[in-house]
Amino acid sequence: MKKEITITEDMLEQIVRRVIDEKKKSKKKKKKDRCHRCADESYGLETSAYKSGAIVKCRKGEQWVGKKC
Repeated sequence: MKKEITITEDMLEQIVRRVIDEKKKSKKKKKKDRCHRCADESYGLETSAYKSGAIVKCRKGEQWVGKKC
């Protein structure tokens, strides 16, 4: 008892485009912004609540205003 599935050319084209787009997105490496680099320098590379709080404050302009990172 097999069900027959029909796929139109448009459906197949959409599926292939989605797969290609997902592959491209996964290959792109996100670049760290200035706040993230400063937090890495101050708190180390491991994730912590202090580090993420510092990143939020920096993005609001409340921390590391004159610091060169």
